Amino acid sequence: MKKYLYLFILLFSFSSITAQNPLEKFEFLIGNWQGVESGVAGDGIGFRTYNWELGQNFIFVKNQSTFPKTEKKPMGEVHRDIGVFSYNPNTEKYILREFHVENFVNIYELDTEQSSGDKLVFLTREIENNPGNWKAKLILTKTGEDKFTEEFLIATNGKDFKPFLKNEWTKVK
Repeated sequence: MKKYLYLFILLFSFSSITAQNPLEKFEFLIGNWQGVESGVAGDGIGFRTYNWELGQNFIFVKNQSTFPKTEKKPMGEVHRDIGVFSYNPNTEKYILREFHVENFVNIYELDTEQSSGDKLVFLTREIENNPGNWKAKLILTKTGEDKFTEEFLIATNGKDFKPFLKNEWTKVK
């Protein structure tokens, strides 16, 4: 019986070593990025990093977007957020949590039906500190080896999704 137990432990250890990391589908994001942004805040620029963290179990995101002065915002606008991609093997769900300087948190799940190899569609399952019954959709589309677009859409109080922000990101070498 001990012999079978050792064999089981050995096989389990080997399979966990060779198992593919489920977050590898987001590997193309790893690195430093510059972006050109347009949306309700106007046209701006962005800087973002994606890094593997904690034994490649998570991908951490750090973002800063800067928008110029406007009549409504004479000081301009600087938006910052951080995020974490994770995978839950119990539910087989990919999760993205974004923490925003405006004190709200978007908790997204990857919508596997709307997503494809080069297109990742995330839908909020919860927005902490939500000003109403809002939902958000985040679409990341790989457009080249070192490029991707990002679309952020919002649906307020049961209405349809409307564009809020669109970014064109280029990897910085």
